[in-house]
Amino acid sequence: MFPNIDVNDRVLVVKDNLFEYKYAVGDIVVFHAPESEIPNSQDLLVKNLKIWNLITENEGDINDFVFIKRIVGTPGDNVFIDSNGKIFVNNKELIIQNVDIASNSENLNINLMKEEYFLVGDNRNNSFDSRLFGPISIERIIGKAYFKIYPFNEFTNFND
Repeated sequence: MFPNIDVNDRVLVVKDNLFEYKYAVGDIVVFHAPESEIPNSQDLLVKNLKIWNLITENEGDINDFVFIKRIVGTPGDNVFIDSNGKIFVNNKELIIQNVDIASNSENLNINLMKEEYFLVGDNRNNSFDSRLFGPISIERIIGKAYFKIYPFNEFTNFND
């Protein structure tokens, strides 16, 4: 998600099981890796309470990976990405500030189904995102990122 979020940055994410969200284009979300199993709510609760093993337990297990990307398409949208990286949602160009759109790829055109979201990184030329793994279902989305909270001198509100 560089240049907006770097690898060692920390963000405040509000989980959607706490509040009911209507995700929108431009929102930055955290979601379960596309190939992973989605843990049930009881497993998630226990795991979230066990902060002492976040680094050492299951290191490298795909089920522990979460991604952070920006929503560029919501259920029912048509998303077209041209070979230069420009994104069009329902035939209207999507412009997001402070994003590296440079891309060398083929045109992509997709119609999103009910409860599907199309997610891309802010560094489009170096991002593993929906252009490669396809749309993400609402069940995979964990929550919405609201603030970059670390490093402290880069505190950012993502919803400005």
